Amino acid sequence: MTLISQIFSENPSFTSKQRKNALVKLKVLKTIFENYAITINEVATKVNLSLPTLNLIMSELIQEGLLEQKSKGESIGGRKPNLYQIKNRILNILSIEIERFTVRLIVLDNNNEIVHEGKTYTNNLAKDADKIDNLIEIIRQYAVESKLDWFTIMGIGILMPGLINTETGENLTFYYAPNFNLRQHIKETFQKDVYILNDVKAAAISELNYGAAIGKKNVLIIQMDWGIGLGIIINGEVYMGNDGFSGEVGHMVFVEDGQLCYCGKRGCLETVASGVALVNRAKEDIAEKIPTTLTQLPEKEALLPKDIIEAANLGDQYAIDLLNILGKNLGKAISHLIQLFNPQMIVMSGKFADAGTFITLPIQLGIQTYTMNALKNSCELRVSTLGENGPVNGIVLYSITRYLDSLIVKMEK
Repeated sequence: MTLISQIFSENPSFTSKQRKNALVKLKVLKTIFENYAITINEVATKVNLSLPTLNLIMSELIQEGLLEQKSKGESIGGRKPNLYQIKNRILNILSIEIERFTVRLIVLDNNNEIVHEGKTYTNNLAKDADKIDNLIEIIRQYAVESKLDWFTIMGIGILMPGLINTETGENLTFYYAPNFNLRQHIKETFQKDVYILNDVKAAAISELNYGAAIGKKNVLIIQMDWGIGLGIIINGEVYMGNDGFSGEVGHMVFVEDGQLCYCGKRGCLETVASGVALVNRAKEDIAEKIPTTLTQLPEKEALLPKDIIEAANLGDQYAIDLLNILGKNLGKAISHLIQLFNPQMIVMSGKFADAGTFITLPIQLGIQTYTMNALKNSCELRVSTLGENGPVNGIVLYSITRYLDSLIVKMEK
């Protein structure tokens, strides 16, 4: 149980006044969390409280060990204002980043400070729910190896590929079975609140709050790893879609009567512009003895997209050409998205960001070739700079916000 849940847990002896005070405190905490560090005047404006009332509430939150004065803000003249922030390690999230062949776990707090270092484990992402025990065992292994104190963990945040219903917690693509709920299963197993989000939506949340999309209204996040996903920011908010299924651009048909995709359709964008497409093409060419340093890899069957990117960065012409072809296909697809959404920025995220200009130049060429001038001229292409924990920071923000919202809703009843 977190310190916040201890202080704000439902108490039958609460008077109406105490309940109202607790509700205001929660709203103040949420406002401060969402703004990372904020002045008392800014809080007063956002929660519509008088300064004398807010000063009293802030003093109580400091005494309860939840808030602290972090630093001084910018001043346009006179003394710099005090900034307030939720203290480190008040809300800790066990974040689980699930990819096609690996699972990475790390514990971050409400200020994105590392509580327990990240570790990566080998795991094949399964379609069937009966393989969930493998994931459960990895979580338990990480807890033991990291000497995790479950008492200090507020909840579990999971980011992964697939069609994830943000309300029900079901993944209709992976770990799926009729009447099986992934979120509920993990919640019951570890007795922790669980929050599940599609990986590109977590990346979009992170870019909007910490990265290239700060202060932007309309941005598209293209995440490229084994698959390809689209994060959509409209009017300064991440667009989830009716059920949370927005952004499945990787499974839009791109090539008529093309290769069979794992989703069951032919010619999906992922068959010509994804990590899977890149690796499959490289394996075929390596078998045909195409000249490339990739043939020197000790385990060519375990070839990864990063191996091809590293080879390109070392000057391997075959790897460079392969990335060029992929980038051109992706650029053409992005041109369709620009004409559909009219974004002010495209942010390239995921592991392909390491390919730098080898991927961005052909993408820009595709955009230049297939996009109307009026739209392409007002759209900037950027590469994410958030690094390894970028998408993870997004799931932490999402999880804590949902948690605080749930406490507020309970207090309002």
